[in-house]
Amino acid sequence: MGRLLSENVLRKARTREAAQRRVGWIFNLADVILAPTTALPPPTVHHFDNRGGLSTDRAMIRACPATWPWNLLGWPSINIPAGFTSDGLPIGVQLMGPANSEPLLISLAAELEAVSGWVTKQPEPWWKEPIEETETDQLAQGHRA
Repeated sequence: MGRLLSENVLRKARTREAAQRRVGWIFNLADVILAPTTALPPPTVHHFDNRGGLSTDRAMIRACPATWPWNLLGWPSINIPAGFTSDGLPIGVQLMGPANSEPLLISLAAELEAVSGWVTKQPEPWWKEPIEETETDQLAQGHRA
């Protein structure tokens, strides 16, 4: 079997297992970890426009220093709303757990959203609503109403 898998693939798998063991010790102390989803306020909607793949990856890693290592470990996490920035942009926190903890994380997230009353705290839309065309506009453009 070793010849079918390159040394590099096996080395990466063992490195991941070692990282899971090192980080996983925390679950001897706690069932889940609560951490910020991002280290910075949310970027503007056009922040990632015209970026290449590597530039986008690097910007996301800078913005989410606690999120991306968890993804590399392959462990579940769930983001939940936590409030708004002074500019009205939504911010969140994440609950992170060990392997196979998805039911616990989903249950906790649902409880926290219900207790916080998040559904009543939706942000104001930042985009402009489309203007509906009137019959006169359609006729002026050669369309029939």
